[in-house]
Amino acid sequence: MYRLPDWETRLAAYLEPLRALPFAWGQHDCCTFAAGAVKAMTGTDPMPEFRGHYTTPRGSARALRRFGAGTLPATLNNKFETVDPSLAHRGDIIMSDGLLGICLGPFLVAVGAEGDREGLVRIDRNRWVAPRAWHVRFGL
Repeated sequence: MYRLPDWETRLAAYLEPLRALPFAWGQHDCCTFAAGAVKAMTGTDPMPEFRGHYTTPRGSARALRRFGAGTLPATLNNKFETVDPSLAHRGDIIMSDGLLGICLGPFLVAVGAEGDREGLVRIDRNRWVAPRAWHVRFGL
């Protein structure tokens, strides 16, 4: 799976309607959000086997054991090339303190809350905690 030539436009179009959408297990959580961003950039859903198979935290853990490699990082390791977080590009997948999101250069964007506002949140690179990163490949 490779990024399409217009991946940046596709990613921006994907993000815009999600800005104020609240977190919902299996519909708009960190995994479905990141997978949706990858699908927007590449045209391929990297995690179709998970869609519609969980609606709770416990269900998410079960789905990772049943359809993935047991944990979210291990599942992502099987689907994407790992990269040092300091070398993550715009559009790569980032995990910070267990929260999965998409790198947008100097920050990552993820599903979360800031005060009373739910939706997409920004986390600056200098605030990433125990970060991990996976590269979404560019086309040839």
